Amino acid sequence: VSGAGEEAMGNFSKEAKRLGATTAFTASQVVELQTEFAKLGFNPQEIINVTEATLNLAAAAGTDLANAAMVAGSTLRGFGLSSDETARVTDVMAKSFSSSALDITTFQESMKLVAPIAKTVKVDIELASAALGVLADTGIKGSQAGTQLRRIMSDLAQKTGKDFQTSLEITADRLSKASTTAEKLAIAKELVGDRAKGSLIALAENRDKVKDLELAFDAAAGSAALMAATM
Repeated sequence: VSGAGEEAMGNFSKEAKRLGATTAFTASQVVELQTEFAKLGFNPQEIINVTEATLNLAAAAGTDLANAAMVAGSTLRGFGLSSDETARVTDVMAKSFSSSALDITTFQESMKLVAPIAKTVKVDIELASAALGVLADTGIKGSQAGTQLRRIMSDLAQKTGKDFQTSLEITADRLSKASTTAEKLAIAKELVGDRAKGSLIALAENRDKVKDLELAFDAAAGSAALMAATM
């Protein structure tokens, strides 16, 4: 499946035996994970780079290896990150699951829609995950959150010309000056349209929580490994 030569196959075998002896998964399960990444188009060195972090994610999130590979792989690709940043991605994910109402299913449904736009407007995975966490805590999850957040990121970038956090500050300032609920809704609709106005208001009014979660995710290194070890 991977098209790897004899040397690379030997490296896969060694890594599978090492991780089979040091994680909650067997060597055979590690090989299955390596195969899933090969199907996603990862080259042999990339597969070695991503395997251990993805095992930690699967254990921490309580999901199967194929699903963990799909979510981690698509998130890496969506943000244009290299395979050696897999631990960063899985740590942010694990931390978000323990810090908000997000879980691996809702994260994947949302982030597959958000990541390409976030990359374009220079919003990193930490901030994007923080915004999704705040929306999840207000009951907006999955594809609904993903569709609305990508609209918000895109429209605010075009209309304010500022970074995402600054755009939320500007929006919050405008909303605070509204004298009625109808006026507040009209301002939000003007900025991002009718369908995403509720999510914009939720993010603007909880911008301090977005900042706090972003800081927590910036410092999330080791979270997935710790949660996997606990499990």
